[in-house]
Amino acid sequence: MRNPLQHRLINRLRFPLVKRFYQAHYPAGKANKADPIWVLEDNKQIRVCLRLKQFQHCQLLTAMVTHPDFRNLGLGQALLNALHHDESQPFSAKQCYCFAFEHLENFYQNSHFSRISEECLPEELKQRFRAYTQSGKRLVPMIFLGESTT
Repeated sequence: MRNPLQHRLINRLRFPLVKRFYQAHYPAGKANKADPIWVLEDNKQIRVCLRLKQFQHCQLLTAMVTHPDFRNLGLGQALLNALHHDESQPFSAKQCYCFAFEHLENFYQNSHFSRISEECLPEELKQRFRAYTQSGKRLVPMIFLGESTT
């Protein structure tokens, strides 16, 4: 019998699986044991993974990747929506930001993130954002606003 998709916070015992997933599908997306890492699984197989990089006053949704064989099926959106409704409220524990690639802005808007100006970023994220964009990455700063976003 097929298990439904499940989202979960990765514990230390399963960390090597996440590390291998990133190495195989997104080498730039480093797994870090110090940060919460959430996955969407299908029959215990990771399909989508993301990390909530922790800062003193905020967190940054980063390193979100979907297994190449399962892209464009809505699984990334499913994970973001599951986290939005999770009883632990991972996006609300600290104010949550993301640096979305320009072509993914609508994707994140559909999951309750809203575009902000660079000046609205917390100081602890501004320098990081500038470094990424100065290296040529076309990014949009976004903030999680929950249900108020359309």
